[in-house]
This record gives sequence, structure tokens and C-alpha cells, in this order.
Amino acid sequence: MKLLLKLALVFFIAVGSAQTKLELTTQGFLPLEIKTPNKPISQLVDISKSWAAIYNNKGMDIFDVTQNSITIQARVENGYYYYNVGMKYNCDIIYVLKIVFEENQKYTLRISVKEIYAENLLLKTTTADFFTKDGKLKDDFKDAKPSLENTINKIVKSYSNFISN
Repeated sequence: MKLLLKLALVFFIAVGSAQTKLELTTQGFLPLEIKTPNKPISQLVDISKSWAAIYNNKGMDIFDVTQNSITIQARVENGYYYYNVGMKYNCDIIYVLKIVFEENQKYTLRISVKEIYAENLLLKTTTADFFTKDGKLKDDFKDAKPSLENTINKIVKSYSNFISN
């Protein structure tokens, strides 16, 4: 029984860490390269459009569609949060997801946070403002960074799982 439990634990850890997690850096989120499912590229672009409509059911924009790429922009309510004087504040984000399908059976995802909103007001804050000039995370954003990374990784995981099926 213990052996079975250990094997299950190892399996879940391996599956959970199979996809690289995106991390916010001073330059934003670095591009992610993923193996392309065995489908024609034109079909993958159409599947991407379907995912965008389903995942972003409150609205999204699809633009810069080519034979092998697509760009999706959408709003995520409560995209990240932070605490200030013990109060939790939620911020909405507008993200841009650029997907380029390559002939070498890989595709590249580039995701960025275009805008940040607090109570429907556009903030001048960008993800670069989360860091000091020497690249260290500012204390004010110690909660915001992991919560934003969680949101971005959910988007990427949802997309990659959707086109894989």
C-alpha cells in the first residue's frame, strides 16, 4: 500500500511539473516553446479561435491572424491581488497572447500584461514597476507577483491543454 501511494505521488509530481511555469521577470514573461499537436497548422489556428471564445466568455479580441499565427487579447477580472495595510485589493488585467506555430512541430507562446485596472480605472502601473532598477521585487508587489504568475499560468495551461485534445 505504501509503495502504491509513493508511486502515485511521484506520478502526480511528474505530471504537475511537466509544463514549464512562466515566471514574471523585469522584461515580463519570457516566451514559451511547446510541442505542437499532430494537427495541420490551419486547424490549430481555428482551434485557438475556439479556445479564445470559450475561455474568455466575457469578450476578447482576435487579431493579426496569419496562416501560422494568431494574437488574442482579453480581460481577466481579479488577474492579481495585493495587500496594503491589511486590506486586499484585486486588479483586473488585459493580457495579450501571441501564438506562432512553426513547421518544426513546435509553437511559441508570448504572453504579456498590456493594461492593469483597479476598480475599472486604468492604472499607470506596468509589470516592470513590480521590480527595482536592479531587478529585485519591490516589497509592495510581494503578493502581486505570485498571484499574477498564477493567473498567467492558468491561461497558458488552459490553452495548451485545449489544443492538445
